[in-house]
Amino acid sequence: MKTMTEFTKKSKEIREVCRCIGTFLFIAISLLMIAEFTGTAELRFMVLLVLGWLTWTFIEYSLHRFWMHNFFRSKGNKIYDLHMDHHKNPTDIKISGFHRSLTFGGVILLMPLSIYLDNYFTVFTGFYIGFMLYSMLHVILHKPWSRYIMPNLQKSHIHHHGKYPNRGFSFSIILWDWMFGTLPPKEAKITEKMLEFYFKEEEHDHLHGKKFLM
Repeated sequence: MKTMTEFTKKSKEIREVCRCIGTFLFIAISLLMIAEFTGTAELRFMVLLVLGWLTWTFIEYSLHRFWMHNFFRSKGNKIYDLHMDHHKNPTDIKISGFHRSLTFGGVILLMPLSIYLDNYFTVFTGFYIGFMLYSMLHVILHKPWSRYIMPNLQKSHIHHHGKYPNRGFSFSIILWDWMFGTLPPKEAKITEKMLEFYFKEEEHDHLHGKKFLM
């Protein structure tokens, strides 16, 4: 019975992976067609750049949801253990300021090259920009002040670290969580205890007694 239950669960997960990939491919192909048949080089460049960025955000969502929380969900697996360590210590993020500066430097090099080449290399540049933004946004989401610039995304991420670890998988945009039904419930409340854990005491003191995200 247990083996059959596990098989059914895995089959459901695989179907969900296929559904997500199919939806993304439909969006990606649509954007490629727009880029191919658009009348201006500027619009084509922007569409390809957005396509690359969206590709990164989808991969980010998929890896987090299906890789770090499902298929590799077993003790002793390095990827799973590292991710669970982040769940236990939300403010302990391994990406340093040097790494973020390095990725930003890559954007400075890639953007002029993409403009010069004016071809599908722009998709890679957009993808790289998505990765660069992720490396910054994941750190920013764990800062109290980020509620002023990305309240919905931070709210989703707090719930992910709190009561709903199987919801709120995106770091960069809530589009995929919204599209695939993995946003935290609308009625879910963020408690004082959740904030203390998420920000840790040293960053949370000035929030005490103030209205935050509800």
